[in-house]
Amino acid sequence: MLGKLIKYDLKAAAKLFILLHAMYLFICIAARLFYMDRLSFNDVTEPLVLSLILFFSLLVLLISALMIFTEMQVAFRFYRSLFSKEGYLSWTLPVSGPQHLWAKIISGYILMAADLIIIAAGILLLVTGNNVTTAYSMVSDDLTNELELSIGTFALILFVICLVSGICSVVMIYFSVAVGQLFPSHRVLGAIAAYFITSTVMQVLSVILMFLFGCFPGYMTYTLQGSAMADYLFRLIAVSLVLMLITTIAQYIATHYIMKKKINLL
Repeated sequence: MLGKLIKYDLKAAAKLFILLHAMYLFICIAARLFYMDRLSFNDVTEPLVLSLILFFSLLVLLISALMIFTEMQVAFRFYRSLFSKEGYLSWTLPVSGPQHLWAKIISGYILMAADLIIIAAGILLLVTGNNVTTAYSMVSDDLTNELELSIGTFALILFVICLVSGICSVVMIYFSVAVGQLFPSHRVLGAIAAYFITSTVMQVLSVILMFLFGCFPGYMTYTLQGSAMADYLFRLIAVSLVLMLITTIAQYIATHYIMKKKINLL
């Protein structure tokens, strides 16, 4: 039954998800053919720099919009399947509350992971042209010395971290939606408020932990010696992962408790 729930969720979200991400890849292909491949990095001029800044600013906006859409789709499916009129049908199925929640977590994570993979594929498509790789080869040694690892390895580490954090994002979204159901009215607004409050608290806790573990002093005393930069980056990553793990477990427990005790759906 768990597999059927996951399959149903993915099928319900597939059409719009595929359409928008196909459009994103089409834009990346067009940008590669008609813009990136036509750039010359032999003579770096101010118009070239301004053009690249504008292009990548628009790319960041496009990627941000795509990620926000995916998060909203995950949140909407969770709310609609369990807390709207459709939810009454869902709760008549011979499925326990934890199975409902885990089905949503798995299907939501699949969407988030697919979103990240497609976005990464589009970025790779843009930056793997001969002109770009040739220009990068001229500064690759300096970057490798600063990071103490290749840019490819560094990008792969960030990609894996983003994949892991996708689970945390899904649970936080569901936690916010569940908290929103505690409001007698304006439940959607309550869920949105809970999401932004939770995000703010997470950011504040991250800054506090970074101070406690000496991350900021480590950066201020960074002097390009040895692996100082790499040590600093991995320290930040470790602190962030520990915080995400703790808060994800707490939010999962709270979400299950709200669904079982406060909303009286189980």
